[in-house]
This record gives sequence, C-alpha cells and structure tokens, in this order.
Amino acid sequence: MIVIIGLSVRTPALADINHSIKSLIETGNYLEAINALNGEIASSPNDKFELYFVRARVYDLSDQPEKAKTAYQSLITRYPGRPEAYNNLARLYSLEGKLDQATALLRAGIYTQVSYRILFDNLTEIYTEQAARALQSALSPSTPDASPVLPISTLREIISPRINQK
Repeated sequence: MIVIIGLSVRTPALADINHSIKSLIETGNYLEAINALNGEIASSPNDKFELYFVRARVYDLSDQPEKAKTAYQSLITRYPGRPEAYNNLARLYSLEGKLDQATALLRAGIYTQVSYRILFDNLTEIYTEQAARALQSALSPSTPDASPVLPISTLREIISPRINQK
C-alpha cells in the first residue's frame, strides 16, 4: 500500500519574477512559462536562484516530475545552503513512496537553515507515515505471529509506568 503524503511545498515569492511569467504560471500555460523563464535565466545578471526554483516548480506543476527532480537536484548542487529545493525534492520522493530518500533530504535541508520550520513539519509527516506503515506491517495477516492485541498491550505497558509516576 502506498500512501501519498501531503507534504507542504515552498515557493519563493513570485515578486522577483516578471508579471508576464507569473501570469503564465497562474493560468496554467506551463510550457510558455518555462520558455520565458529560460529566457530570463539566460539574460539575468543577478542571482538566478529564484528563477531556477520557479522553473523547477513549474516542471512539478506541469506533471513533469523527472524534470522537476533534476532541477531540484541541480539547485541543491548550485545552492547547497538554500533549504527550499531539499524540501520540494523530498516531496516528490514522498509521492513516489520513497520515504527514506525524502527523510534524508529533509534532514540535510535542516542543516542548511535550522529555522526553516516547514522542513520539520514535513519530516514529522514522513516519520508518522513510516510509523503507520510499520504498524500495518506488524498487524498484517501475512505475518504468522501478528496479533492486533500485541501492539496495544505493549503500548499500555509503555504508558502505564508514566501514568503511575505522575
């Protein structure tokens, strides 16, 4: 069973993106937006992180996950200190059910900027999903010793001493 995790996505403010590109993205004209972004990237003398990042998001929005993954990986290589690409690449891996890879990316992203809260929120969601999968696997009828009572009684054993200590 593959569960899609609803990780939050970070998109930099489109204020730095020219109005016509922003309009193309908002109206779903993704191919034209990508072409316009490529032109902006080629002609911009400034830091191009925002342009590269928005292009990666457009690939993601236009249902081109492989191009989006490549774009995010390129961003991580070029701008290793920016957490946004780690977060969004982790989201793509989580959608594919690759939770270990998503976890590794989120943890790496945390090292780039500890105050980037969305990484912690998404890591919590992945850990929750991994725990749910582990519990489901433990309770699976295909496991000969599986008993639905076992995890509950084990949980009670863990919680009981804490309750008694209060």
